[in-house]
Amino acid sequence: MMTNTKHPRYAAMWSLMRRGCVCALAGAMACGLAACSGGVSDVASGPVVSAVGPYHAATGGELHVYTWAGYMPDSVIKAFEKDTGISLTVDTFDSNEALEAKLQSTGGEGYDIVMPSDYMVEQLIHEKLLMKFDVSTLPNAKNIKSEFRDPYYDAKMEYSAPYIVSYTGIVYDAKAIPAADAPTSWSDFFHPKALWGKTQLLGDQIEVVNAALRAVGSDQCATDPQDYQDAANLLEQYKSKLGVMSSEGVADRLASGEQKVGMAWSYDAYQAMASNPDLKFVFPSDGANKFVDNVAISRGAKNVDQAKTFINWMLDPSNKTAVEQNAGAGSVLKGGDELLPAAMRKFNVVVPSAEEEKHAILEKRCSNKLNDNYTMMFEDFRN
Repeated sequence: MMTNTKHPRYAAMWSLMRRGCVCALAGAMACGLAACSGGVSDVASGPVVSAVGPYHAATGGELHVYTWAGYMPDSVIKAFEKDTGISLTVDTFDSNEALEAKLQSTGGEGYDIVMPSDYMVEQLIHEKLLMKFDVSTLPNAKNIKSEFRDPYYDAKMEYSAPYIVSYTGIVYDAKAIPAADAPTSWSDFFHPKALWGKTQLLGDQIEVVNAALRAVGSDQCATDPQDYQDAANLLEQYKSKLGVMSSEGVADRLASGEQKVGMAWSYDAYQAMASNPDLKFVFPSDGANKFVDNVAISRGAKNVDQAKTFINWMLDPSNKTAVEQNAGAGSVLKGGDELLPAAMRKFNVVVPSAEEEKHAILEKRCSNKLNDNYTMMFEDFRN
């Protein structure tokens, strides 16, 4: 089985944070709200670079793409090059922070197309590391589903277009665990039943803290220090029930039965469920993390017409089906889901029901001060 290693999306998240408040956990939470700083840079890197104007399809040249592993299958690269005459070079990164660091170090040069996640789009816009080009000027912009047209991180879609949508939820073995004993929420997950055995947790700071906050009745980017204290207490009592905390090998462990219950990203869940039909994916009733990875143009792009041509080509669902199939994801484009194999569409991780979508909460960027709370809480939990 192939194990998707696109993420940990945040395996090194907030690695640049400094933990400037040395105090007990409860005090640290209050300190984080009041005085700690760090996290991703808030320093803008220059004036906005704009390429807003009429669309001109390129019919040759080259294009340099920086993306997540698994997001540019060979078949898609070959099809794009054949259709457009543009030569494509693809490099990959393993976290949004690696992407950000690369763009910061080069001033955005070296790549034309980059693929940041939702909160990182907002961050890179703030740092003026993306080029403004206005998605609405592209002929295929009309294909974007309405639910993705007004994202909080780029409300007018001036800098980015949606590429892949994914979720974070709970996978369980329905053969070993009756429906009556199965988890339906993060609160259930952090209060595991004996027949579940040791459980699987992603080794991801944001996912773990968000889930714990939701389990105690709060949510991401909480501003009340007590919420973090309650979530920290919950994680502490859960620790003895934890089998593995890792963002790698998730699909294999769940598919093999090594863990009967685990936190998982939807693409890992898809791989596991495709291998083991007894597995079920749950959108937790207290909030499943929903994240959107996007396609954007770096501020230092040298091949702007080619970059716009690439984005427009990717906004045609018939061109992009292989991307969704490779990533185990549903489409962000009108008519895209219908082009996926029928067997794939049966998985709720690919096409959630309307009720499941109600439980999906779009990920957002917390302030640096609140990020300190996440760091301190996660470090305390895993040590």
